[in-house]
Amino acid sequence: MTPPLWSQRAARLTIVVLALLLLIEGRLWVMQAVQGPAYLRLSEQNRLRDYVVPAPRGVLYDRKGRPLVTSRAAFTISVLPMEVREPARLAERLAPLVGLEPQEITARIAAGRQRPFEPVPLRRDADKAAVITIEEQRLDLPGVVVQAEPVRHYPLGTHAAHLVGYLGEITEEELRTRPGYRPGDLIGKTGIERTYDAVLRGHAGRLRVEVDAAGRPVRVLGREAARPGQSLVLAIDADLQAVAEQALGTQAGAVVAMDPRTGDVLALASHPAYAPALFAGGISAANWRRLIADRALPLLNRATEGTYEPGSVFKVVTGLAALAEGLATRDTVFHCTGALRLGRWVFRDLAAYGTVNFIRGTAVSCNVMFWTLGQAVGEARLYRYATMLGLGQPTGIDLPAEAAGLVPNAAWKQRVWKEPWYPGDTLNMSIGQGWVLVTPLQVARMMAAVATDGVLVRPRLVRRIVAPDGRVLAEPAPRIDGRLALPAAAVRTLREGLRAVVDGGTGAAAAVPGLAIAGKTGSAENPRGLPHAWFAGYAPADRPALVVVVFVEHGRRGGAAAAPIARAVFAAAAPTLLAATGEVSRP
Repeated sequence: MTPPLWSQRAARLTIVVLALLLLIEGRLWVMQAVQGPAYLRLSEQNRLRDYVVPAPRGVLYDRKGRPLVTSRAAFTISVLPMEVREPARLAERLAPLVGLEPQEITARIAAGRQRPFEPVPLRRDADKAAVITIEEQRLDLPGVVVQAEPVRHYPLGTHAAHLVGYLGEITEEELRTRPGYRPGDLIGKTGIERTYDAVLRGHAGRLRVEVDAAGRPVRVLGREAARPGQSLVLAIDADLQAVAEQALGTQAGAVVAMDPRTGDVLALASHPAYAPALFAGGISAANWRRLIADRALPLLNRATEGTYEPGSVFKVVTGLAALAEGLATRDTVFHCTGALRLGRWVFRDLAAYGTVNFIRGTAVSCNVMFWTLGQAVGEARLYRYATMLGLGQPTGIDLPAEAAGLVPNAAWKQRVWKEPWYPGDTLNMSIGQGWVLVTPLQVARMMAAVATDGVLVRPRLVRRIVAPDGRVLAEPAPRIDGRLALPAAAVRTLREGLRAVVDGGTGAAAAVPGLAIAGKTGSAENPRGLPHAWFAGYAPADRPALVVVVFVEHGRRGGAAAAPIARAVFAAAAPTLLAATGEVSRP
């Protein structure tokens, strides 16, 4: 090898080395200067965890400050999608611990990859055994997170279940329509929980935690406390609610107790009911299937969502219309022969009561008298008075779901049935049969209007909104939807007739010694089986402070099935609620 040749090779080698050094330097520069922030972020993500800390929901109190629904601490098992490398394998291991099918777990993980750093809840209110198992097997369960979260607690069990409602995980549709919510959030689905969800839910906090290689928390690096939701003081009286539910017993039906002066709903019972605690940690698929398949419809709030034929309770409308239009007076005589002929048709009553005036005819619920009055009033005026008293439309109570019911007229029949309105339709309507449909709450509002000489009050459940520190944030005034221009003499006569119903008439079983009660019974024929039983009344008869409506599904006779339940509620309320405001203290 000659010196010049060696020199050329050394020079080329030097160039190659320099090129490699430049390449390495360039790569290092790119990694540090250009990609450095990204690598730093990945490193931090492996070391740090940012968790949402759900806020405790506000408490629901009854009107005397007794808690109906509170919150308690529980464990929630979640997964972090970004740490899950083998979803199918992880799902198989988690399934028995969280009570979900593996396919559902993998589906939730897949859906959660849109927010890979947010925990996806799999089981709220997990039992301690599952939590301990997860901690013991943590190295084999990458991405699994256990957090403490508040869940709903129901100290009164199933009491007022339809009223308070239940929670559930927010759906995709709700996420699109409700800004400020996040996937996995619990949201009110029914009842007060839904209507006042924005008030009750509070503001979530944040928690930054350093974790080790196995994902176990090492230390807390930052904390933003959650702010609890605001609490609600309801108009409900827990004692009266319990009496209403116990009196209803195992019968399907509803009870409404309402202050006619303010619209405060003191009791709103519906049976059969369900246990809202089933939903506290997310209802299982098996329990949900059982509830929706139950033919007794336990999820239906019969007081506000069920619509039923009113039967003779509707005679309050017919009687008031006839009296107000001057078509009858207290002393108008009717011949209750037990039947009324209309053309070739004969409408038969339950009995022949002989010659009666309006008061006696109301007391015995003579169909012939009300058919006669209905003929005189006519379809158009029956419709006008019924809707004026609030039937055929939601009452506006602060619940998310309420049925409108139905008050038919000639235009409705032509539109729906393509038939004209016949005189027989008017007779049916005048005693609450035919197509008339009402909810128990609508009937309560109607009786409240009669009890207050025409004030159409809006039923309400929430009386006060309270901050977590006890400050009263809002105290809405009762809402009056209208003042009906009713002749005083007509209302006075009707109320005298309603008083006679309980004082020896068809509603005698509702009587409470020492307490003057007015009311009306109803037995409504329906195409679904035995007649429905109704009682609607108020007390004290001379200064009404409480309206009670009882509906018993297929209860046959209002005087036999519904009136005794009303008596229990009136008797329980008599010593306190009828004598004073009923409010004892504020929470």
